[in-house]
Amino acid sequence: MKKQQLLENIKTARAALLTAIQGLSDDILLRPFAVGIWSIKDVLAHIAVWESELITALAGLDQPAKVPHIVQIEDFDEFNDEQYRVNVRRPLDVIQEDFQGVHEQLLKMVERLDEQTLNETKRFSWMMGEPVWTIIEENGYLHEQEHAQDIMRWRREQNL
Repeated sequence: MKKQQLLENIKTARAALLTAIQGLSDDILLRPFAVGIWSIKDVLAHIAVWESELITALAGLDQPAKVPHIVQIEDFDEFNDEQYRVNVRRPLDVIQEDFQGVHEQLLKMVERLDEQTLNETKRFSWMMGEPVWTIIEENGYLHEQEHAQDIMRWRREQNL
């Protein structure tokens, strides 16, 4: 995949997620059970955590033998539950700052990558033959698309 297409996909997914939460009051963002037991604030924290993990993985590409934490996570539900417990008491404004700041860092990190690295299939054994862009796809925009759809579904159910 070309870097420009990857960046465009990331930006498009973020725009869809922002549209999904647009106009919601802080009270609604904090309302539980929007996505499972999570509030929208919890979803934003969840996305920021996974994007942060992705950034850390991309930052380590200069050490191809070093296996990033994001690919070592075996039980996603357990990891998500642990991160939920870490973030649930954090204030909404702090979560929103993290959500925005981490995303900006992700865009900068992807911008710095060259096409060869993005499409590399052999250099990083921990990618198991997949090109590097696929880990960005999964954690950088497909994840956001999924949760934007979840939130839009919830908004329709709640008539919000």
